[in-house]
Amino acid sequence: HLSLSEREWRLYADVTDYIRRRFRATDSDKHLRLTLMTLQRELSSSPQAVAATLRKMVHDTAHGARARDELIHFLELAEAIPVGRKLHAVREILQRYPGQFLIFTEYRQTLETILRQLEAWDIPAVGFHGGMDINQKESAVAKFRGDSAQPGVRVMVSTESGAEGRNLQFCHQLINYDLPWNPMRVEQRIGRLHRLGQVNEVTIFNLSCNETIEAHIIDLLARKIRMFELVIGELDLILGNIDGAKSFEDLLRQAWEASANETDLRERIEEIGSILVRARRDYERVRSSNELLDEALETV
Repeated sequence: HLSLSEREWRLYADVTDYIRRRFRATDSDKHLRLTLMTLQRELSSSPQAVAATLRKMVHDTAHGARARDELIHFLELAEAIPVGRKLHAVREILQRYPGQFLIFTEYRQTLETILRQLEAWDIPAVGFHGGMDINQKESAVAKFRGDSAQPGVRVMVSTESGAEGRNLQFCHQLINYDLPWNPMRVEQRIGRLHRLGQVNEVTIFNLSCNETIEAHIIDLLARKIRMFELVIGELDLILGNIDGAKSFEDLLRQAWEASANETDLRERIEEIGSILVRARRDYERVRSSNELLDEALETV
């Protein structure tokens, strides 16, 4: 759990307020709402990811002069933050814990920012993302794995699309730089390392900044679902018990869209927490019944 710097907090708070206002504006269309939701997620990732989206919005003629002035102001705020709190946290983790690390992020711009800063800190790293061709991907994994003649680089920074289907169990330390709104994708990230052939205990660092929506997500995953106590595969069974067949991501998005302010959002997140607790309880009841049935069948 990290505390944002003053500049980062101002960027998060001001842009979040802008997103809420624009989301409810009468001239807001589906395309704008999708862009605004992306921007909200990027606020929990990196100032550089936020800046990339803001630049596109500034040049979009659909925005009026007043909105464009606000966007330019936000862009200046984002560009004034070269190294965010999460990057400093990564450096602290790497200094404290020896060995290789896999770092996951949702955004290509964040990936490139992490790689650039690690290079500035003389920490060997390689990137892995969906924009690479097959040869580039194989080369990146080979550099990360290393061999008997050359040890692997210290860090691989990857997007979800980059690491799909990859087996990286030669590494056992993972940093979730940002958290997807879909917890199944968090489990998929962990599954890159926590799989057959893994001989070490897998250590997972989840970075979240206080008073942001990401802090709510980690609270729901860790305290309500108790995700990190589960066996791989159980999460899907629990989420399948949510009433109304709504996904975790749908519940979270609807809570954010309906909230008028942060206090309102916290109350709605608490309601989601209650839904998740019930879903886990229902799953545990079914699992217990199945175990009793299995025991009974074994004695027949």
